[in-house]
Amino acid sequence: MITTLNSIKTHTAQFLKILRLMIISLGLSTILFGQVSAQTTPSTPEATEQLKTLLSVSCPNFNEMVANYQKKFVTKMGNWSAANLSQAEYQTAFYPFSGPDVVTVMSLYPKANYYVLVADQVPEYTFINAPEKLSNASQAFECHMLSNFSNRGYYLTNDLIGKNGPKPRFIKLLIYNLAFAGAKVNGITTLTISQEGLIIPQGKDTPANGVRFLIETIDGRAVTVDYISANISDSGLENQAHFVKAFQRKASQVVLIKSASHLLQNTYFSTMKKVLVENPKWITQDETGLDIVPYSDNFNLQLFGRFIAPNNLWAKSPSAQRLAKYYQDHPSKQELPFLLGYEKAGGSMLMIGQRK
Repeated sequence: MITTLNSIKTHTAQFLKILRLMIISLGLSTILFGQVSAQTTPSTPEATEQLKTLLSVSCPNFNEMVANYQKKFVTKMGNWSAANLSQAEYQTAFYPFSGPDVVTVMSLYPKANYYVLVADQVPEYTFINAPEKLSNASQAFECHMLSNFSNRGYYLTNDLIGKNGPKPRFIKLLIYNLAFAGAKVNGITTLTISQEGLIIPQGKDTPANGVRFLIETIDGRAVTVDYISANISDSGLENQAHFVKAFQRKASQVVLIKSASHLLQNTYFSTMKKVLVENPKWITQDETGLDIVPYSDNFNLQLFGRFIAPNNLWAKSPSAQRLAKYYQDHPSKQELPFLLGYEKAGGSMLMIGQRK
């Protein structure tokens, strides 16, 4: 009987996954506009339409973008994770320097029921109750960004900050990325960090520190995704002890660091570096994360891909030079079957660190 029940559960999960992928190929309105949670239930027909507008996608070829990204990245990342990270036990996954990139952390740490992303971009909180419509030029640029993301797997910083065109709506980028992961959004609310370091829904007299998404994953699980907007340099955290407490808690299990612009390798990110060196059981990172010295001192490492030199933006980075030497002295015999981060000599690389 137990064997039969387990078989039914397995086949049911597989069926749900296939069904969700079919929905993606047919259209994303069902994925993006699910049942709204009690926290965000609209009280009027107008509010219902506002939420529907916030969750909608206007790019005419968005379905094709998602299908392309799933094929080129999500499937490969999921297979790689199953082969190399399955021994990690976790419920919470922490992703500093994330930008809007929800999909990568969900693909590499698929067992989590809670994801916490942190970056310095500020979501448009007012859009949750009163989303604004874009001009044709702004909408076209957002769609262009998403098309590039679906092909190369990362955003250009200058696109995100509005240097290459109209600045994209950050809260929409988060929603788009949830769709790339095949997730259905069931609720959205703003959140705050209490003085005790707890991440909670925003109260009447508390500041908005981020956005919470209640979602259903591609395999039918109820999951929470928190995005926290914060300056995590030393100066930004100097008077924000409650943020540090929250990060220490949420970084205690597994961490992903990707496209972090080598910031942790500088002295003015020492607070966040301390959080990451002392707390996680596992850190998966590319070359832009912790310097190889504290990383290898505190974690047993597995190396994937090749690292010869950083992207030209960081060609003179001493930390990158130390990492290139480390890869030379500890040759990786394990390939990385997907592209990750900015292009660089040798292609993409990742390291898995398990605490010693």
